[in-house]
Amino acid sequence: MPDRAEPINRTETFEKPTADELIARHALQPHPEGGFYAETWRSSITLPPDVLPGKSGPRQAGTAIYYLLKSHQHSKPHRVSSDELWFHLMGDPLTLRIKTPDEGRLSTLTLGPTAELRLQALVPAGHWQSAHPKPGPAGYSFMACVVVPGFDFADFEMAQG
Repeated sequence: MPDRAEPINRTETFEKPTADELIARHALQPHPEGGFYAETWRSSITLPPDVLPGKSGPRQAGTAIYYLLKSHQHSKPHRVSSDELWFHLMGDPLTLRIKTPDEGRLSTLTLGPTAELRLQALVPAGHWQSAHPKPGPAGYSFMACVVVPGFDFADFEMAQG
């Protein structure tokens, strides 16, 4: 008779990490706009300046970061001259405020872990943006951001005031 595996009777629980644990685990550093970040990917493909209108030089095809805001933090209004795609990874919901560069029309999008919220959102190139965590049990919002063409601080502008 073949051996039968004994059924496993156990309950596994997943403890959500704290903000400080995520900061340590992913070596997140303070970001100039607020919060903490770590670059996780920079494309090996380099785009030449002649295919990048408005860029001062070559750029990687894309970049990605982890980005964390504690509940008492927010990202200061800023813009990037590339498209930026945000992904909610864990923690409390996060509200993105996005303002068009021309007429200044404001829209808000909320990303979060529940079915009625978005898991991702796009901030188009040149649009002003700021991010605001919603209060919740985690005490933080943990995101990933992908920028295409890749992020360069030469393409980053913080709002004055």
